[in-house]
Amino acid sequence: MRLFGKRASQVDADGDSAAATSSDGAGAHDLRLPDVTIHYQSWGQPSTSERAVVLIHGLTASSMEFAELGPALAAQGYYAIALDLRGRGLSSKPAHGYNVAFHAADVLAICDALHLDAVNVVGHSLGAVIGMYITAIAPQRVRKLVLIDAGGNIPADTAQAISASVSRLGTVYPSLDAFLGLMRQLPMLQWNDLWEQYFRYDADVRPDGTVTSRVPKAAIEEESLALALTRSDALPDLVKCPTLVVRATVGLLGPDAGFILPRDEAARLCSVIADCRLLEVPDTNHYTVVVADATVAGIKDFLAENAVE
Repeated sequence: MRLFGKRASQVDADGDSAAATSSDGAGAHDLRLPDVTIHYQSWGQPSTSERAVVLIHGLTASSMEFAELGPALAAQGYYAIALDLRGRGLSSKPAHGYNVAFHAADVLAICDALHLDAVNVVGHSLGAVIGMYITAIAPQRVRKLVLIDAGGNIPADTAQAISASVSRLGTVYPSLDAFLGLMRQLPMLQWNDLWEQYFRYDADVRPDGTVTSRVPKAAIEEESLALALTRSDALPDLVKCPTLVVRATVGLLGPDAGFILPRDEAARLCSVIADCRLLEVPDTNHYTVVVADATVAGIKDFLAENAVE
């Protein structure tokens, strides 16, 4: 198969050719492209494109942020696929090549490898921008789109709002316990087993016991610059598929400050995108909104509307 000049081969996490690592389609997989290997997790039984949902995470996150949503969708009969974007998680870390266009090509390469011609797309933060970009350049590939707490014009205080999460990048911690101990103190999270596993997955433990985040700081610096140079404000006008906008209602810099998707921007998105509705999730911030019960329920209900069984 080819996509933008790429030829893909699919292998499982152990390096053997495979489409899945278990009988029910759940497991870890790698997709080898000429310039990068993309790691992804899946939940549920491989099925038709109508029942496939691709989950795209945020700027410094990984597929682990969908550890609640993926299994919940699988329980409803969907085939959920969450990738680690290049430079994150267990995917390759090339020296360069971090922008929305590269990520969109990687997502479509996974869909091609799984023989999925048109899928549902759920994107959080940066993933929402990637989802809109895919919808714009390949509208025939996206059935429904979910934008979680992003997609509007980026507020001026965004860098400050996400600084607590970004600050771990490039830092060397003396041990895994030290790394996790500091992550437990992040003010925007209510620590539980999900976040414990999320940050254990993020931790790159070196032979001497020291730890860094798996996400290279240079990759995020390049990504951020590329995003600033991208006309993401033009993307909502190009979205023609049914869309759900999910918005967190608590800011990262205080109850009413540090929103990644302010209320007026969410309303603007829904006025620009023809078939769009808004779900505001109480008592959630930009990070916790992804795992909130109301978000999971709202996405399941949205995907079920007029769905092909």
